[in-house]
Amino acid sequence: MSAVSRRLQTLVEEVAVEQFDGHVVVEPIEGYQMLTRRRLVEPLPGVRAAAVLRDAARRVLVDAVEAARAAGRSWDEVGDALGLPDDGEPVGEVAFAFVVERREPERPRELFRLSATSWRCGSCGELVSDRGPFESHPVDNESGHADDCARHLADVQAWRERTGWED
Repeated sequence: MSAVSRRLQTLVEEVAVEQFDGHVVVEPIEGYQMLTRRRLVEPLPGVRAAAVLRDAARRVLVDAVEAARAAGRSWDEVGDALGLPDDGEPVGEVAFAFVVERREPERPRELFRLSATSWRCGSCGELVSDRGPFESHPVDNESGHADDCARHLADVQAWRERTGWED
């Protein structure tokens, strides 16, 4: 993790505690005697804090771009400073669309790659691949839970009750 990422993580934690009633716990790292990690007891205040900081960073970005334009910098220079791709569409136009119109630039997509994230399940401790909330059945959205994972089994049971279907 870079120094900037660590500073941002600390700031997210501070905002979560100060603005969203978050609570921090310091816990030992399993397998180590001296190492500890800080984490929010409940992660949603961290999500809220990160969203607030994202919006604040967006405003700072717009202010910086406006200052660059006022100083005579071109939209192409702004796009270069933002690290925007030069993939056919003029980078200045992509920069304007991104900053002013809030349109995310098109990023090349890998063929045959499914979007997913992963996290360690708080119930079974296994590494779970999460493909998002796009399918009905929990098994189609998450893989990697232990066979006896209470959280995952509860999700499957809730799905059965909600749909009236069996697997």
